[in-house]
Amino acid sequence: MSPSLRTEPPRLLAVRLSVMHALNFLGVGFYLPFFPVWLGSKGLSDVEIGYVLAIPILVRVFVASSVTGLGDRLRPNILLALLNALAAAIYFALAPQAQLVPIAALTALSAIALSGVVPLADVLTTAQVKAGALKDYGRVRLWGSVTFVLSNLAGGYLIARHGAWLIPLVLAGSSSLAALAALQAPSPPLGLSPATPRGASVAGFGLSFWLAVGAAACVNATHAAVYAFSSLHWRSIGFSGEAVGWLWAVAVLAEIAVFLFAGSIAARGLVGLRWIAIAAVAAALRFGAMSADPGLAVTFLLQLLHGVTFGCMHLGTLAAVSALAPEARRAAAQGRLVAASALVMGLTTILSGYLYRLFGPGVFLAMVPVALLGLVLAALAILRARGDTGYGGRI
Repeated sequence: MSPSLRTEPPRLLAVRLSVMHALNFLGVGFYLPFFPVWLGSKGLSDVEIGYVLAIPILVRVFVASSVTGLGDRLRPNILLALLNALAAAIYFALAPQAQLVPIAALTALSAIALSGVVPLADVLTTAQVKAGALKDYGRVRLWGSVTFVLSNLAGGYLIARHGAWLIPLVLAGSSSLAALAALQAPSPPLGLSPATPRGASVAGFGLSFWLAVGAAACVNATHAAVYAFSSLHWRSIGFSGEAVGWLWAVAVLAEIAVFLFAGSIAARGLVGLRWIAIAAVAAALRFGAMSADPGLAVTFLLQLLHGVTFGCMHLGTLAAVSALAPEARRAAAQGRLVAASALVMGLTTILSGYLYRLFGPGVFLAMVPVALLGLVLAALAILRARGDTGYGGRI
């Protein structure tokens, strides 16, 4: 009997998907803090490191939609396994490299493979939510955030004890484990996301879809300044290294709490547009207040808003995009969301660099109009879709 036809206990289904998300984010937790350290250990200059780190953002803009869209023609879990396996092979090839050009080229290839990993995992999970086989997306997805934090801690220990040379090998191992996890992940239920026959016409993406994607991309991009410059700024105003570490940890813990207790938002269809709007308001408040340097205690409270500005935004976006996407193009829809978010985040990050140099903490204030633009786009999407029931009642 086909795996997609078997009835499976919800608890086992949740465990299989949780393992998939956890291992997908294992490598991300090593990559973000420590890949720049490995690049530095190879003798690359600060400028060269900046160029290499910009490659994955550019790749997501241009190829994420196409790579992820393959999941509408292939089984998404098999495609996810292949992409992770390809990334593992590329990281093994990257380990002995010491020159800018081969490092940049292999980084670009790994970014192409990895551009589809997170959105395909979301496709697989939301398919089970939409089918009613899984009740709570958040309690599955939160394990990605948990392993992200754990790999942050493990990476620091490994580098301190053995050196940065291990990083590409750790990334290769992480991607290999993620490939195995993808193979055991359940396929989408039959009839929920049918494959598109070759040569057949498919429905396009409507204005409401693009308004929702634009709103989500703007709210996500408000985090550009805090991701790029908060640690530097907090240290410059006297916060200790331990305090800075806890400020980051509190934000991730708030994100996990939202996934744990409000994960059902991802199953509420067009009602997710409201949560994008709420996240936009929270982002305007969070970063507007952060620009005033309100002190350590208040900064901790503002970091707790990450649960809303990222967690609720992410859950609401999944719900709305899934409801607004054509039935047979849900993987392509996730790819377009990733590409649009990468484009806006990349532009906002570049702008933040100039603004931080000129205005210091004023860079956080510059995120407020980006949040308000996201609010306007979410409101327009709500007005256009008003009256549709989605999966959770009227908007």
